[in-house]
Order: sequence, then structure tokens, then C-alpha cells
Amino acid sequence: MRLSTAELSRFHDQGYLVAQGFLDGDEIAHLTTCYMDTVERLRTEQSLENVQSGGDRDKDFQVFQIRTAHLQHPIFGMLIHDTRLLDMVEGLIGPDIRLVHYQGLYKPPRTGGIIGWHQDNRYFEVEGERTVSVWLALDDATVENGCMWYLPGGHDRMREHRQLWDTDQKKGFYFAIDEIDESHAEAAPVPAGGLSIHHCLMPHRSLRNETDRPRRGLAMHFMDAKAPDPGFLKRGLRPGATPLLRGRANPDTILGTGPSR
Repeated sequence: MRLSTAELSRFHDQGYLVAQGFLDGDEIAHLTTCYMDTVERLRTEQSLENVQSGGDRDKDFQVFQIRTAHLQHPIFGMLIHDTRLLDMVEGLIGPDIRLVHYQGLYKPPRTGGIIGWHQDNRYFEVEGERTVSVWLALDDATVENGCMWYLPGGHDRMREHRQLWDTDQKKGFYFAIDEIDESHAEAAPVPAGGLSIHHCLMPHRSLRNETDRPRRGLAMHFMDAKAPDPGFLKRGLRPGATPLLRGRANPDTILGTGPSR
């Protein structure tokens, strides 16, 4: 499932694109069941983290994270090895593909909170900035329930971020862009089973879930496997969590050969 010339052109020009129909109804239903089973298991284990940015109280607004998703359930590991997905990623960053991060992000009805403006490579620190983020919608992601917002063409440079909290006390989206002109920001609704794909320097955010239904998604972040180990690993992500998925890796990197536990 390769991206068309027009889709590739839009991605390079605008910094993002939306692709519909990646998963069919049965695939969405099965993945959603596994997703919620994982959320409930993590909740029971008291390891389900609220990663919402900003100053709102955790009990009022939540964005729950399935961190390093492929180590939490086999179905998530199968997804990142899907040939359809890797073919699309290859068109954007080349034939050597490594996972740099993988997370489920769940905004519950009415209490789903804000993720502020940020750029992914502020966290990952991948040299050469050859990183792409693929966000898979398990529910229809709309303006009302907290879909992604982008700043078209804003992937031209890294912007100044401020740190929101001490990461020894809380994990999550702890960087936010201080000053940004939102006048040209675009919402990017995605139907269930579709993808929202963006460059690692694309400023993006998501707003609160104001509806009575959840907004669930999986964010898969891929890097050029020939790049050195990203700075992200220095902050405690174990190397086995960033497997090589296609092609060859930089021989000097430290990574696992596949999903491990």
C-alpha cells in the first residue's frame, strides 16, 4: 500500500497528510478490543499513565497512554510489521526503517484533555530529522472529540519549547511550543481505520474530547534505521523497544532485533 505521487508531494510540501481506509471494519473491531483489554490491564496494575500536558487536574482531564505498545500486546507488534504500513513509511523515509517510539493514546468521553503544540523530534532527537509519525484512528477522530491539528508548512525548522513539569514526577508530553501563530492551523479529522501521517518537525496538537464517545488511537513513530541512536534512548527507553522493521541499521546503533518482553 504505497502512497501516491500526489500524497508524497503533499506530505513534503505541507508536512502532513491523511490517508483513509487503511483498516477494514473487522480489523478495527479486533484491534479496539485488544486496545481496551490492554488499557484495563494497565489500570488494574496501576501503571496506566495520564500524559496530558498543561495545568488541568488529572481527575478532570485525561489522556491515557499505552507506552511502548508492542511490548504490551502481540497485536500491536503485528501492526508495525504490516507490509502495507511499512510500504507507506518507506516512501517517506527510505528502505531502512526502525521503530523509535510506539504508544496508544486514549481520550475518554468528556474528560479527554489537551495535548499542546509540540514537535516530535524535540523528544526523539533523531539526527537528520528523518522520522515520520503515523497516527491510526480506532474511532472517528473529529474536531469535537480531539482530532489532530497541524500547522501546514511548519515543518521547516525546530521551534523553541518549554518544559511543563519535572519528568521524575510525571511522564508524558512535557514539552510545549511557547509561541505559535495558530491563524493558519488546520484540523485533520480522520475516520476510523484511517491514518494521519506527519513529519517529525510538524507542529501539532489535539484539543479536548467534548463528546460522549472515546477517541482512541495508536501513534507509531519510525526513523531512518541508518541514523545513530536517538537522544530519546538517554531518557530511559530500553533499546529492545526500538526494533529494526525493514532494511539495515546503522552498525553502531544499539537495538533489539524485534519485539521483546
